[in-house]
Amino acid sequence: MSMSLDGYVGSDREHPGVAIPEADELKQWKLERVSKAGAHLMGRVTYQEMASFWPHSDDAYAAPMNDVPKVVFSKTLSDAEATWPETRVARGDLASEIAAIKAEPGADVIVWGGHRLAGALAAADLIDEYRLLVQPLVLGRGQTLFDQLPESRHLDLVESKPFPNGVVVQIYRPHEAPAE
Repeated sequence: MSMSLDGYVGSDREHPGVAIPEADELKQWKLERVSKAGAHLMGRVTYQEMASFWPHSDDAYAAPMNDVPKVVFSKTLSDAEATWPETRVARGDLASEIAAIKAEPGADVIVWGGHRLAGALAAADLIDEYRLLVQPLVLGRGQTLFDQLPESRHLDLVESKPFPNGVVVQIYRPHEAPAE
């Protein structure tokens, strides 16, 4: 997920994921991970934005976005497959749906955008790894990823990679206390 230096993942000012032009090196880094995903998870709003774009795009991201199975979390969406092939709707309890997805064979899943879904997953301790693309941008206001947390969380930094355009990829995993 892209976020500004001040921690916003969305804003009425600019979107952190598109405010800074994407350098070739960063695009390649992202393509390698997106192409290996077992599934793309997203909320309804993100799904509707992506489904209106990716099926008709010739961008390098289009093939993995279109070919990798997608799961949309929505209580109101009726038929996602008709709009964007390889898509199904998850309507059940978030923790149960995630447990079922994790139990399926295949590669890791990626959650796309949408601070509400990602925030709900974080609040329920359902995220195994955070891949944050910190943009060299300060927004001053907007939506945050962690505003739904019931309490603070400690994370372990497992990788940090700067790119020439100023974006720094930071990968964190939930902190595991040492065994006594």
